[in-house]
Amino acid sequence: MVPYLSNYKGWAVFCDCDFLWVEDVKQVFDLANDKFALMCVHHDYYPKSKSKMDGQAQLHYPRKNWSSMILWNCSHPSNKKLTPELVNTQTGKFLHRFAWLEDKEIGAIDHHWNWLVIWYKEPRDGKPKAIHYTEGGPWFKEAKESEYSDLWISYANKVNKNWKKI
Repeated sequence: MVPYLSNYKGWAVFCDCDFLWVEDVKQVFDLANDKFALMCVHHDYYPKSKSKMDGQAQLHYPRKNWSSMILWNCSHPSNKKLTPELVNTQTGKFLHRFAWLEDKEIGAIDHHWNWLVIWYKEPRDGKPKAIHYTEGGPWFKEAKESEYSDLWISYANKVNKNWKKI
């Protein structure tokens, strides 16, 4: 719905709710290339566990996690197909795999902007710019000791000064 909500104009970023940005999101907008309808990280991701965040079933499918962070070219003609009627009548499979687009309309962004915790490792894969706690973040008791949990807890404690410390 991002292109529709943006009146099919300009560029916009969508990301799942389990992200922690450690670099300025403006850097993602600097990657925008008008020839693409959208840009995202082209993960080659095959989940190891059978469950994910909050005990949900973990499924494998083509383009897994590609839709978890998208730089949308809301003005691109192909995205004008994304009307409320289409979105409300299509399957998750259709939407998550960007089935309304041709492959050549999907640009690539470096994985540092959608760093899958557990999947990517420092220093082998570089360093994250946006951390994605796709298998569960430190706000869940069972993930309090996950990679980068200390960073999330530190930010949460700074932002939530009136809350009980985590």
